[in-house]
Amino acid sequence: MASDTTTPIDSLPNEILDSILSPLSTQDLIKLAPVNRRIYTIVLRLVQHRLAAVLDQKSSQELILECYPPSAALTTPYLFCDFVETSRLDDSGSTLLDPETELDGSRSNGTLGDLRSLYSRFRPVAQDENRRPRHRYTRQSSGLEDGDAEDAVVPESPPSLDVHLDEGDQFSQLVTVTNVVEMGSRRGQFLGHTNVSDGVLRVWRAWLAAATSTTSAAGGQGEQREAILWADAERHVGVRFRVSRKDAWSQPLLLGADEDPAVSYRLDYEELVVRTSQLLLTMERSASQVATSSGSSIYIDPRGSVPQPVQALYYPFYPMLGYGDVMGFGKVMEDLIKVV
Repeated sequence: MASDTTTPIDSLPNEILDSILSPLSTQDLIKLAPVNRRIYTIVLRLVQHRLAAVLDQKSSQELILECYPPSAALTTPYLFCDFVETSRLDDSGSTLLDPETELDGSRSNGTLGDLRSLYSRFRPVAQDENRRPRHRYTRQSSGLEDGDAEDAVVPESPPSLDVHLDEGDQFSQLVTVTNVVEMGSRRGQFLGHTNVSDGVLRVWRAWLAAATSTTSAAGGQGEQREAILWADAERHVGVRFRVSRKDAWSQPLLLGADEDPAVSYRLDYEELVVRTSQLLLTMERSASQVATSSGSSIYIDPRGSVPQPVQALYYPFYPMLGYGDVMGFGKVMEDLIKVV
């Protein structure tokens, strides 16, 4: 950091410095932080406020997750992610801190580097059209009215995916893509999307077996939690699963020590973990893109991924096209087909 010699900027009140620095993006603020200690303190406070604002549930921006084997890229639906809390992770990924004491912005202790260790936790949720139908069982109790049984809330099971390992395979790979999307006025309509991370989770056979044993030992109640699988080397995005064996009954009773039979596992999503500072930078880029867009929207089919975004219902209007101009209408349709 530069020396703390007195400069004319030190004579300015904090309110003026705040008004000067507030319009700058977080990326630009970080570049100005080393100017002197006072600027560093103001930048730290501004970034703390912005990190807290990222967690505002009133925002029109949403976080979506796509996690799938490469062979299921076109059939796996995306998942919306509901914010849970912010915490600081240790090596085991289990240490939690109160988000209000970390991001209230009322104090400026710590450093910008400390803020990088904060992670936002999200719970992936399935869309209504992708949820599996569940049977509703009525209670056999004389004290429960028929109407109460009808209105009883049945908890939804978490979204999940299946992982299959062929004989001899030591691992499987899951493509993991997270995006910040700006929601439109209609279902499935996004005004824009900005990528947070695009990586690959490598799920090892030994890890799956150990995770299944941990889940069984915990009795399925979550007393023990598996480590987070990270989708990138920088540890910006990670996913935590609950693992269960699908076909244990069909395996042979006796296996050699060096035999690796075909096996299938079910992975239930527990949480998505995103570095809060990375999420802040992505949401700022997303807001900037929406502000400078020309009014086009992107439609993403909630039933699964699409190879390319489709421009929906906002194709440019041709002023020369008359209602009876059949040739002009044909030209528009040809251009539309090329875009799609």
